Amino acid sequence: MCKIISKYTKTGNLKYISHLDVLRFIQRAVKRANIPAKYSEGFNPHMKTSFGFPLSLGNESIGEYFDLELNEKIDIDAFMKKMNEVLPKEMQITAAGYTNTDESIMSRCHFVQYLINIEFDSLDYNILNEYLNEMLETGIVYERVKKNKKNKNVTKELNTKDLIKYLNIRKNDDDNNATIEAVFLTTETGSIKTDEFMKLLGNKGFEITYYTIMKVDSLDKNMKTIL
Repeated sequence: MCKIISKYTKTGNLKYISHLDVLRFIQRAVKRANIPAKYSEGFNPHMKTSFGFPLSLGNESIGEYFDLELNEKIDIDAFMKKMNEVLPKEMQITAAGYTNTDESIMSRCHFVQYLINIEFDSLDYNILNEYLNEMLETGIVYERVKKNKKNKNVTKELNTKDLIKYLNIRKNDDDNNATIEAVFLTTETGSIKTDEFMKLLGNKGFEITYYTIMKVDSLDKNMKTIL
């Protein structure tokens, strides 16, 4: 097997493009960079790539991943240089390497690390810390409504203690600004969404006037980065 795993960024205005658009974006870049990508056989051949879990629209990331199978080995530094020359500055490959595993990126990813920057007029850090600890220890139950195959609403109850590994709030120099460090479980069976997390804070009465979310990295079952 000749397969490269790459870590890339998705920042700036690109945070508003969909996961499907990202797939197309990367595949077009591979073609423009003349990378010897491997294609499937048959009447409708497609590039052999695989990606991690979709990033929520509006979230930036410096820790996205994709796999790419090649017909022949190429120098990793040359691969990164060629790709970054045809990619915009908001989407750059920051690391890459050859991998021998057949395991998908999704199955390897067990946790995702975020930095959530919040702005507010006033905030009681002690009360917020108590609420974050409650999320981790006893859990906060909330509902998620989704459409089923028959286009009917289905409500599912979820508990934050089953979906969140770590939470911490860090005061910034600005009195009206702080950063929440978070590690969420992210598996093929389910995870907490960042907008659900922010909604829980709002429902509790924390008046956050503005926030930004940065995905830092994807972590494996041992809490190590994928690459």
